[in-house]
Amino acid sequence: MSMEAGRQALRQDTLGRTLFVIDIENMIGTSAQITAPQVGKVQVRINAAVNSVTGDHTVIASNKSNAAAVCFTWSGPVCRKICSGKDGADQALLEELRDPVWIAARYDHVVIASGDHAFANAVAAIKSAGCPVTVIAPDVGLSKRMRLAAGPDLVRLGSPIPTNVITPFRTVKEVA
Repeated sequence: MSMEAGRQALRQDTLGRTLFVIDIENMIGTSAQITAPQVGKVQVRINAAVNSVTGDHTVIASNKSNAAAVCFTWSGPVCRKICSGKDGADQALLEELRDPVWIAARYDHVVIASGDHAFANAVAAIKSAGCPVTVIAPDVGLSKRMRLAAGPDLVRLGSPIPTNVITPFRTVKEVA
């Protein structure tokens, strides 16, 4: 059996399966202490933006100080990565995305919930391998590189501030 035939057989077994990669601290907007209600709110907003179904695979990462809020709040089957150090959670998630061909053979869709520029190359590589990628951008902190890599497959969650509230502060921030 050729490699392509094997890949097609594997794709038929995983038809409709989505890989969700969640950078929870980026989605909340801080790597400082996060709370269970913040995690719950992000999960509801992500699920409203892109539906998750039985059989999907979710990977979520955070630093050690946020482990309890993430582990005890995020509901459903999920692989939790707890890492320390600067960008430890990002590195753990990037490790999950290290082989775009493997991902394209096993998933029909990838959803990356982060606006961090560190994921831009992974988005482009997975798309090049033939797997559609949707980027869910946080309220604050969508990098230009990530916006370009996502292209039309970008979902902006929008600001949690009601539209009838006048504020002198920006609610959307562009970061490099």
